[in-house]
Amino acid sequence: MPRSLVARPKTVLASVIVALSVLGAVAWGAVTALDYDDTIERAEGDSRQAVALLDGHAQAILENAAVRLTQVAGRFESGGLTGWAENGLDESLATTGPNSLSILDAKGGMRFGPPVAFDGDGFGGLSVGTETGRRNAVLVASGTSGGERAILLVRRLYRGGMAFDKAVFDGAVLMAVPVTALTPVLNAFGDGLQRSAGLFRPDGTRLAGFGTSALGNLPALTPGAQTVESEWRTGGSESAPEMSILGLKRMVGLPVLSAVAVPRDVVLAPWHVRLERGLTVAGVGFLALLGLSWIGMTSLRREAAARRDLTDAKARLEQRVEERTADLRAVNQKLVRALDEKERANQAKGRFLSAANHDLRQPFQALRLFHYLLMERLKEPRDRSIAEKMGEALDAGEKLLHALLEVATLDAGVVRPEVADVPVAAVLDDVVEEFRAAALEKGLQLRAMPCGLTVRTDRAMLTRMLRDLVRNAVAFTPAGRVTVGCRRRGQWLRIEVWDTGAGIPKEHLENIFEDFVQLGNPERDRRQGLGLGLAKVRRKAALLGHAIEVRSRFGAGSVFALSVPVAAFGRGAAGPVAQDAAGEAPSDAERLVLVVEDDPVQRSGMLLLLESWGHRVMEAADGEAAVALVESAAEKPDLIVTDFRLPGRLTGVQVVTRVGEILDHPIPGVILTGDTAPERIREAVATGCRLLHKPFTPDRLRDALTAVITDRNGRTLHRQTAA
Repeated sequence: MPRSLVARPKTVLASVIVALSVLGAVAWGAVTALDYDDTIERAEGDSRQAVALLDGHAQAILENAAVRLTQVAGRFESGGLTGWAENGLDESLATTGPNSLSILDAKGGMRFGPPVAFDGDGFGGLSVGTETGRRNAVLVASGTSGGERAILLVRRLYRGGMAFDKAVFDGAVLMAVPVTALTPVLNAFGDGLQRSAGLFRPDGTRLAGFGTSALGNLPALTPGAQTVESEWRTGGSESAPEMSILGLKRMVGLPVLSAVAVPRDVVLAPWHVRLERGLTVAGVGFLALLGLSWIGMTSLRREAAARRDLTDAKARLEQRVEERTADLRAVNQKLVRALDEKERANQAKGRFLSAANHDLRQPFQALRLFHYLLMERLKEPRDRSIAEKMGEALDAGEKLLHALLEVATLDAGVVRPEVADVPVAAVLDDVVEEFRAAALEKGLQLRAMPCGLTVRTDRAMLTRMLRDLVRNAVAFTPAGRVTVGCRRRGQWLRIEVWDTGAGIPKEHLENIFEDFVQLGNPERDRRQGLGLGLAKVRRKAALLGHAIEVRSRFGAGSVFALSVPVAAFGRGAAGPVAQDAAGEAPSDAERLVLVVEDDPVQRSGMLLLLESWGHRVMEAADGEAAVALVESAAEKPDLIVTDFRLPGRLTGVQVVTRVGEILDHPIPGVILTGDTAPERIREAVATGCRLLHKPFTPDRLRDALTAVITDRNGRTLHRQTAA
């Protein structure tokens, strides 16, 4: 912005006011002009529709009369009126109906029917000329029949043969249609005040109707044609003619035009009201703008004074900012050094834990050897008792050392699990065999239910987690039994440890996974453990992406459940692939995959990847669109690949559930997410879906698809082996 304008804010404000006024006037004028055009267009459309309806109703009435007229005139075609008496037509013409029939001779004398009077020189015009175009045509005139206003349909009669040069005008057959028969129709489309409706001859003469009596020379229209004239003069004076919007349509088969006219003043009356109101609003707005300008000028004066104060305050603030910036710079440098020291400390901690895991075991091993030698040399019972106490203390120290080192190693993030296909039965047998003697000593029944599945996990870490769970179950169950079993939940296997112990109070269910938490051991008796077992289980489960859950009834027992992903058959899981319920299971290349992803780039990449593997793909951007696509599609998807978080009301897990409800059977799904919270794992387990964390490699996606496809084809066999 130029400095001159900045230095003169009043000029800027005045320019803004003028610009707003001009823009407002231009905008209001444009809206008013558009409103004017729209008003005229609506009136033209109404006139076009009204005249079409009027023409349809009027033509239906006049056509009946025209058909009867043509039938009667055909009896006179060869001999004119001379054939009337010969053919005995008196009786056949004496018919009843809403329209009256009359026959006139060549001079206009009545030969049959009620008396007829033409408006103007109506019959004289009908008797002139013998051209072929008027000979067979039905002509239209206005007049009275039997003293009642009517539209007169006329058919000319000739004698002397059909040749043009020999035919002699011999009279006319006339059918009178009472105007009263058309009154209800005309009343429906005109009121005589704001809208005129009527039937006219092509020369503008009105046959029936009310309102405008003459329209002047009307446009030439072919039969059935329709037009609307936006500015048609229908009355007034030469200096101030009354202009109307005129709708015209010519009847098919009759020289009659249906007309509906609405004065433009009537059409534009609402627009004039809106125009007046708009001018009023514009005037009020302009006055309000002037008021705001005055307020703005006052504010500018105050702002100038405030600006001077702000300039002084700014100078003082800049000085203080410079001082604080220097202080913050020094603090930031300290924080950077602290972060560097923390990083070095973490690295040192990792090295320490790696070394301590070996070095601290050496002195304990030496102590264990010396304790053994001492026990061999001591003979006195008192001395041996002291040595035995020393051994118990050594055992407690070793256990504490192992537990603390394991927890610290897990927290430091230096543990790297070795995930592989692990047969569950072998792990369960090892764990149960380890604690069988302790269970028999307490009189407990310890057993593991058979399971033939293979899971994807770290075998050593899974064994340690189950060992801690079974150790706790045996230790805190005074009587009854401890059972280890498996339940298949889609792509997850729940390894559950059941006991009949005292149970856990509801308020302590979450606390038991914290470090050094022990229920019922306030004196911290080392024989009851250190309170680190469940804490280590929680850390290892989170590291492996497994879920750990607990249910308990106080006084009745507890159930600890560890959810582990099931391995695919292609990696060695036992069991054949069962056929699909409908027959042979389709091949992988024939799978129809529904992809639900709101990011178009990721969705496009997913489609290309799946199609390159031979799958067919249907896509949706959100949950609602996916459900609607499945409901409307002729072919239903075989499995779903969906993001967890989607726009709208449905998550990816809910999409899988809703589609399964539509198909009346569960549908396999792969849930993609960048969220590693345990809640996401539990939700995927609940629906039997495979959970895949972003970013993932194509091989991991292929493994997940193979796993869910295998689960669908072998669901019956898995259910039998996992029961």
